[in-house]
Amino acid sequence: MLIARHVDAVDWETPIDRSRVYFCETLTPLYYTQSYNALSPAQRLRYNQLTGMLSNELILRLETQFVDRALAAVTRHGEIHADLTERVRRFRDDELRHADSWKRLNRLSEPDWYTDDRPRLVTVPPLVKMVAALVVRYPAACPVIFWLQLAQEEHSIEISRRCLRLPAGLLEPRYAAVYGAHLRDEVRHVQVDCRLIERFHAVQSPVARRLTAAAFKWLIEHCFLKPVRSTVRVLDVLASEYPELRPMLPRMIGELRKLAGNTGYQHMMYSRETTPLTFELFDAFPEFHSMRRVLLAYTPAGIQ
Repeated sequence: MLIARHVDAVDWETPIDRSRVYFCETLTPLYYTQSYNALSPAQRLRYNQLTGMLSNELILRLETQFVDRALAAVTRHGEIHADLTERVRRFRDDELRHADSWKRLNRLSEPDWYTDDRPRLVTVPPLVKMVAALVVRYPAACPVIFWLQLAQEEHSIEISRRCLRLPAGLLEPRYAAVYGAHLRDEVRHVQVDCRLIERFHAVQSPVARRLTAAAFKWLIEHCFLKPVRSTVRVLDVLASEYPELRPMLPRMIGELRKLAGNTGYQHMMYSRETTPLTFELFDAFPEFHSMRRVLLAYTPAGIQ
């Protein structure tokens, strides 16, 4: 497997190079606020690194606690085509390998923090945990998980692409290696996501499809689009390391809360450039045309 071969060659022993970024700055929420301009170069670098570790935690959570359970349930579904079953199993195996690479990256980045598998930056509200547990339990009956997989994996492809386009020597080498390996697999995974949506969503009744679309819309709006809880945690850590930033926290948090209405931020998250297959499927299923009420970059095809 590509990721196994690529990541096995990574030097996981040499201490992390803290003079380099872990993430492309245009992927960081604070980049789209006025507060970002007030940060010193050292503060921006540390914010970048913390956001990179947060991204690792988010992807790890999606791949181990969300996607893995849904894919395991699908492979037990008796009516799925044999070829798709094999693709799903390979998908699941890939995600388990990916999870190991994200864990190792964070342990290398902050050895004292990641002595176990508990997240240090991701915070999930109880209601979201309850909804997530429900949707992964019945992926065939409520295929919102496949829509989430597609949107988030396309976004993770954009993360890898932007990071790998950074000038030579700017990105920490171990991060570059993992982004490169992850990118190769994710390009294949989104095709499986599309097949799963066609297999399980398209055959639902109109009422069930509308319910799936409504659940997806709620989750994107409240859990993925608004950078609040976990990004505030990143700012808290940043301010603990740079106490002079403490008076700025209310301003920074206030600006983050407004980002859901920021065109540049929204286009980075979800657009025809960054999540093209997701938007194509929105076009194909009329019940998803309502996503234009949440995503500023989305207008159904054919509507001006």
